[in-house]
Amino acid sequence: MITAAVWTWLGSPLEIVAAIVVGAVFGSAIVCQVTGRGPELWAIFGLGAVAVVASGTLSLGLAANAAVGAFPIIGFLLALFVLTAALDRSGAVDHFARWLVGRTRSPRDLPLVLFLGIGLVSALVVNDALVLIGVPVLIAVAVRLRADPRPLLLVLAYAVTVGSTLLPWGNPQNLLVAYSSGLAFPLVVFVRYLALPTAVNLVVGALFLRWVYRDRLPAEGDPAGPHDVDRARLFPPGDWARRVTDQPVLVLLPATLAALVGTDLASAAFGTPEIASWAIALAGAGVTLLLSSHRWRTVREVQWPILLLFLGLFVVVAGAVQGGVISAVEGYFPIPGPGDSHAGVVAIVGTSLLGSQVVSNVPWTALQLPVLHGVGYGSGTPLAWMALAAGSTLAGNLTLIGAASNLIVVGAARQRGVRLSLRDFVRTGLPLAGLTVAVLLGCLWVGW
Repeated sequence: MITAAVWTWLGSPLEIVAAIVVGAVFGSAIVCQVTGRGPELWAIFGLGAVAVVASGTLSLGLAANAAVGAFPIIGFLLALFVLTAALDRSGAVDHFARWLVGRTRSPRDLPLVLFLGIGLVSALVVNDALVLIGVPVLIAVAVRLRADPRPLLLVLAYAVTVGSTLLPWGNPQNLLVAYSSGLAFPLVVFVRYLALPTAVNLVVGALFLRWVYRDRLPAEGDPAGPHDVDRARLFPPGDWARRVTDQPVLVLLPATLAALVGTDLASAAFGTPEIASWAIALAGAGVTLLLSSHRWRTVREVQWPILLLFLGLFVVVAGAVQGGVISAVEGYFPIPGPGDSHAGVVAIVGTSLLGSQVVSNVPWTALQLPVLHGVGYGSGTPLAWMALAAGSTLAGNLTLIGAASNLIVVGAARQRGVRLSLRDFVRTGLPLAGLTVAVLLGCLWVGW
């Protein structure tokens, strides 16, 4: 009886095999994230990609097509990882942190200042790369102030989630939506719909976190330490020609970001030919490596496991589509079609909040893209895609499992002797997520 019911639900032995393989991959990822044990996520999805091919769920040719289709996103991430690694090596990130700390009147203002500063930066630099730099910097700041580093690290995790909502390259799930939704000018669309909710959420979140952590940070810092922090200038005087020669990323990263924004805006406003964002980013990263004297060290510091994770993820999701798993899930969790945009936005945001706690927000977004296309959403329905991008992103503040960037913060902190608990994260992240999602829905509801 049970076998017959399963057979009827999936329709064929191939679909049953696909469901088992895909379920095993995502189930393993969930167990490993909850327990903190087992193989890394990149290894799980890498083996999953092999499994969907070996099981016959996906042919080798279709798997190759999925890998090729992943190139724009993987290439873009690779470029940002190169630029971020070079920026970290230049000392600019540490200097920015010192400058940011110097803008506070007391350590109790740090959550507010850090949330705003990190949130703004995370809109420009992919959040997974940013947190890798932020963890050691904030632990060093906490040691300097003789304070508990955990509130600062939690602020880092929350800030990169909220700030990265704004632009297509703020986080991997935004990149997935930008490249796979069919939107003609994704940068313009993201700014059009998400600038207001992101700005409001940065202010609301900063004030909320300052209130929450007001008693967990000292009223005054180390009197022997802050003086040189206070003297730090955002653009310190000196021989800038030599600095740029030694660290070309100081110019090339802003130039690359300006080119990304400028070409998209020019295409939307004047109809100039579009240039692929990944090509611009890779060009900036390539020139940076070419001119750098530490190019091989920079290459070694690239987060290769994250890139392998995305490659495996694309193949596994292609297997889920080919094997009928996506269509089966779609039947049990229907999303309203484009005819009812308000109901669709609420459903997409709601399912993204919950689904991201099961498989994390990047895999959830990858799984939802074919579902929304199947329902009828396309280039003419930007509100739905913004609901998916922003909803899955803000879901990262509900639990540690909700975002890959959270797991990176936890792992990097543990390596330095600082443990972040799920309880501490949820106690603050749950109300923060509630506030930010309410703002998002309000702005999307009126179609801002």
